[in-house]
Amino acid sequence: MSYTLDPALLRDLTEAKAALARHGIVIIRAVESELEPALMAEVRDSVQSSPRKLAQLKEDELDDYMEKLRKAAAKSADELKNLYTRLLAKLGTEHLVDLTKELEGIGQLFKWDRIAKTVEPVNKLLESKGFRAIVLDAPEEISEGFRLELEDRWSASFTRFKALAENAAAEILRQEAEEAASSAPAKAPKRKR
Repeated sequence: MSYTLDPALLRDLTEAKAALARHGIVIIRAVESELEPALMAEVRDSVQSSPRKLAQLKEDELDDYMEKLRKAAAKSADELKNLYTRLLAKLGTEHLVDLTKELEGIGQLFKWDRIAKTVEPVNKLLESKGFRAIVLDAPEEISEGFRLELEDRWSASFTRFKALAENAAAEILRQEAEEAASSAPAKAPKRKR
């Protein structure tokens, strides 16, 4: 099956995909380099806000505990980075019909609510020693640039790409239906006996 898309639609779709990839890469780099330090800043605030519980830990226990917290923050950030990398790779597919079925889910994962969940493994460790849980309330807690990229640039690029991809997929399905209809054998009329 071969199909042809309108050259203007194909050009716009290619440009939208490239813009989306650029913004996705910036988000991934921010997750990779800025999320763990933001988590650890919140961890330090949590631990320091409970001086009595902090005093109960010996120095070497505190060092081990902080290292466990750092590793949990790093692992959580790394898992999110890997998830986003896989999702961006899916956007590169040429199978637009299949991709459009997954776009809503991809759009939901590139949102602040998903990023804020990276605190969960860290919170388990904090609460196990009686420290308060941490919360990342907004993307600017990571950085203002991250907020701008996630909420403004990515969101606008994703909306544009999704609309173009859905238009292209609809055109592909229309062409496939036409080809199937034209290549289907005509039914022979029934003979009367």
